[in-house]
Amino acid sequence: MLNDKDVLEAVRRRLEERGDGMKLGLPDTAKVTWHPLLEGQIVRCIETRTQDERLHYGSIDLSDRPEYDTLSRYRLAPPKNLTKTQKVTLVQRGSVTERSCDDCSNGKKPCPRCQGRGDLPCEASTTCADCRGIDSCLRCEGTGDRIRNAPDGQQPVGEREVCRRCGALDAACPTCRGRGRTTCTTCEGRGIRDCPDCDRAGTVPHQSCKGTGRTVTWTEATISRKPMIEPVKHPKAGVPYPARELARESGKWHALRLTHKDTLPENLADEFRNLAQPYLAPHEGEIGREATFKHLRLARVEVPQHPHRVYYVFPTDTSPQVLVLPSQQRTWQIAAAALGALLVLFLLLRLVS
Repeated sequence: MLNDKDVLEAVRRRLEERGDGMKLGLPDTAKVTWHPLLEGQIVRCIETRTQDERLHYGSIDLSDRPEYDTLSRYRLAPPKNLTKTQKVTLVQRGSVTERSCDDCSNGKKPCPRCQGRGDLPCEASTTCADCRGIDSCLRCEGTGDRIRNAPDGQQPVGEREVCRRCGALDAACPTCRGRGRTTCTTCEGRGIRDCPDCDRAGTVPHQSCKGTGRTVTWTEATISRKPMIEPVKHPKAGVPYPARELARESGKWHALRLTHKDTLPENLADEFRNLAQPYLAPHEGEIGREATFKHLRLARVEVPQHPHRVYYVFPTDTSPQVLVLPSQQRTWQIAAAALGALLVLFLLLRLVS
């Protein structure tokens, strides 16, 4: 594991590579700040158990469902894959009850609209919609007897037809032919029509049993298992993105893999133990857990002789690697200079235009 001496030596070599012959002395010559990096994820299997009363209309086969006595005591095999969703439906032993409906005959009841007859009364004829029965015939007025003389003026041919009641030419309404009424299109003049509720059957499905004539009730339990995946990243802020990415790609990380039965190794440094331990606290309903961690110490070095630079050092498989980044003060200076250049350019363009 890197220490302050290793870090300062790595920075010294980097300075010499850059042509800076200055030597760093003891740790008090430079400021070294350590950032413990912890990354990974926690996969938990969360189990919920619910129990409800169920009602089914008609027959149903429940023989293929597992039975239980007490839901909390039912044992289900531990999950082999924590990332897989699982759902098991159970039936409480002795709770299945099948009943025949006492209020109907095999799911049917007499139709309340037609009282079981299958048909309804209907007007065999209705008042003519065109003449409204008032001027059905200009001669007999629908009576069949010519009670009126020929009307003044000749009726245009085609607007009136021969009256079927009195035989007058061009005198009757073309729709009812002088009768004043038309045959009902629903019953076709029969005086009765099919009941629309039961379609002439005289019976309708019993709503209480949904027309099945029987019901089945039972107590049903559901055991659901779902994965909960929690990413691990520490610290969430405070380490520049380039430094963290380079450390992630090239750094020598130490890996840990723990199940819900494992504890953190005793030789794990306290700084990483304190970071990882809160993630291992069990959640409500947790029946399985797998944690994969990797950790690495990243050093931040500030050299008084180079106030505009910050050195980030981390271990690799061969030797410590150093990344040089501008300090925050330097970054603000660069940003201010760039903004100033843009402002000058904008003003020049305004003057030219």
